[in-house]
Amino acid sequence: MSSFGKRVLTTVVAVPTIFCIIFFLPQKSYLALTLLVMGAAVISARELKQLYTKAENADLHIHTWMVALLPLAKWLEIAYFQQFPLLDLTIVVLAIFVYATELFTGPNDSFSKTLSRIGGSSLLIIYPGLLMTFLIRIAAFPHASAYLILFFLLVFGNDVFAFIFGMSFGKNNKGIFKVSPNKSIAGFLGGLAMTIVLSVIYCYFIPGVREEISLLEAILLGLATNTSANIGDLIESAFKRAAKVKDSGTIIPGRGGLLDSIDSILASAPVFWVLLRFF
Repeated sequence: MSSFGKRVLTTVVAVPTIFCIIFFLPQKSYLALTLLVMGAAVISARELKQLYTKAENADLHIHTWMVALLPLAKWLEIAYFQQFPLLDLTIVVLAIFVYATELFTGPNDSFSKTLSRIGGSSLLIIYPGLLMTFLIRIAAFPHASAYLILFFLLVFGNDVFAFIFGMSFGKNNKGIFKVSPNKSIAGFLGGLAMTIVLSVIYCYFIPGVREEISLLEAILLGLATNTSANIGDLIESAFKRAAKVKDSGTIIPGRGGLLDSIDSILASAPVFWVLLRFF
């Protein structure tokens, strides 16, 4: 099967699966979605840790399973401990663990890689750890299922249409970003336009959303989600360039690593959540 075929097959399988989890399993404050997010956090953290080790030649002390504690903490906070800042406490504990570990292991290389190890471990706590928690936060909104489906529809829609427009009209206008020379102006503009169209159509027709999101707000949601998703995609390309690898991993056929598939989600989920809070 060609790379394009694998990409299409993966999308056809992954997107309906996520939508079914959101729509049919909202019980216990979207526990099923939380478990999926925790698993994705661990796998993507492992991939990022490998990229960092290759790029910086520094072994990070933080264990990748620890990253899953952040979305878990946010779910517990929303479901059971609304008055207790459990996520903040988890971040502090992880940071102190990283600092304390460095005090004992740093002498092995005379602390020559201390800043690199601390920086890399902090990166894993934030990306993907903290950014993943915003999916759990979106699930706390009224009409959460509708908003979660809207979010994933915009992110995946941007990816699909950017790919289609780029393949169809982008052969002579590539190279707008040096970090990802295959990105084209046609792909970017096509993805942007279709993301806004999807947002407007969804917010106009879906009950619970149409009563709360105006036309202008729907346009802003599409625009902001598209922009932040592209930034997420590009910064992950920068990570791979630093490590001198093509893909973050091999877990997903046609796409590479899990991080290659969720980089847009990581960057756009906080933006989407903030806009919903304002709206």
